[in-house]
Amino acid sequence: MASPILVGIDVGSSSVKAGIWRADGYYRAAFRPARVIRPQGSAGAEQDPDQIWAAVIECLDEVMAGQDRDALRGVGLSGHGPSLIAVDSYGRALSNIVTWMDPRPGTDGGVQGPSFEATAVWLHRKLLVGGHDLAREGVRLLQPKDYIGLMLTGSAWLDRSAASCMSWLAGGDPAQSLFPSTVDPWQPAGEVSAVAGGETGLPEGTPVAAGGIDAFVEALGAGIIRPGIACDSTGTSTCMAMSAPDGESDLPTVEHVAPERRLAVIPVSYSGGALAWAMSMVMPDVFRSHEDWTGPVREALAGSVPGAGGLTFIPHMTGRRSPTANPRARGALVGLDPAHTASDIIRSVLEGCVYAMQECVQSCMPDASISEFRAVGSGARHGAWLQMKADILQAPVVRMQVCEGALAGAVILAGVAAGVFDDVEDGVEAVVRPEATFEPTQDPLVCAAYSDGATRFRRAEAALETAW
Repeated sequence: MASPILVGIDVGSSSVKAGIWRADGYYRAAFRPARVIRPQGSAGAEQDPDQIWAAVIECLDEVMAGQDRDALRGVGLSGHGPSLIAVDSYGRALSNIVTWMDPRPGTDGGVQGPSFEATAVWLHRKLLVGGHDLAREGVRLLQPKDYIGLMLTGSAWLDRSAASCMSWLAGGDPAQSLFPSTVDPWQPAGEVSAVAGGETGLPEGTPVAAGGIDAFVEALGAGIIRPGIACDSTGTSTCMAMSAPDGESDLPTVEHVAPERRLAVIPVSYSGGALAWAMSMVMPDVFRSHEDWTGPVREALAGSVPGAGGLTFIPHMTGRRSPTANPRARGALVGLDPAHTASDIIRSVLEGCVYAMQECVQSCMPDASISEFRAVGSGARHGAWLQMKADILQAPVVRMQVCEGALAGAVILAGVAAGVFDDVEDGVEAVVRPEATFEPTQDPLVCAAYSDGATRFRRAEAALETAW
């Protein structure tokens, strides 16, 4: 008898991913680019829903090749947020996906961005200006992964975890009524339709779990279901997450994608995106010719010393999200002189992202006892960066066997929805595995260099506040 198969789908800011997990431990993932569109004459950051759906189909074709499709038991979803797309009652897209990186919603009518509320209000007004009759057309606002869910099942929903992120003002806003009804992330929110089965090759009737925001699902994929362990999910951006302790907590929390749990989520910086920018600027040949930068990044770090020769990078290239939000903040290289090398610049970028993490831990989680950070996302492939994180954060950093934490978490949710797992604890036990542990250095010279670098980071950031 074929081993049961579960599928996870993740719509990211820079790539679309699909992965399969079998009960015998087999795992395979596929990736396709998720292009960001910059509308002419604006600073917008959108994605074409047709391109995203086509990328999902290609990824599913790749991971399901050679598999017994009759063994597929369930599908789980994950996607970036707070990002939204408008659709009509037939599921036709009325807008592109407006991503969390898009500054245009900003502060609209007193609603602070990036947030679901700000983007919803902005899209609502844009549709009205465009002449849409929202009631007659049955307009709904969906997350990117919920749009994929709609394409798979014909049903629309909002997962309860994402809904817990919203805090509408008293009386709400007309945009609030455009969201569909809420379901639990582990709930089978629909089944693969005959049409979607024909497009994707997935068996008709396969249950689809509602899923959640990628950072939340990544936390589940790293096994973050109890206090004391934090998730470092680093892709285009970095989010830290930890399960909130029982009882009163000073941490701002949302509903976890696991039942009866709260999750503290701290969005940090434009980390992987900043690394990509730096590689394109100082190592353009490597940037264009290498799909995997782990070797060049490791060599760059070896070619520079901790502290990057006094060079300080501020990673807020798309605005600062934590510990205090400032959408007008931007990135900076401070202390640059002719002696600095390409290696120094790469190192300073990576150090700056970790100093931002450290600042958030100290400001947002001052009383939290973190025994280890579990690393997932594309950033987890860089062992030298993980060692830097362990050294600066002074805590062990554990790279997970499945780096695509959003896919691992989506698989767990799919398994719960399909009855393959009894509950999320059962799913975590089956799917989540550590691969390598990076212990913090005890070298006093390295510790002193990073302490000095953190001080320079905070001073530079404070000095730039006025300019921003």
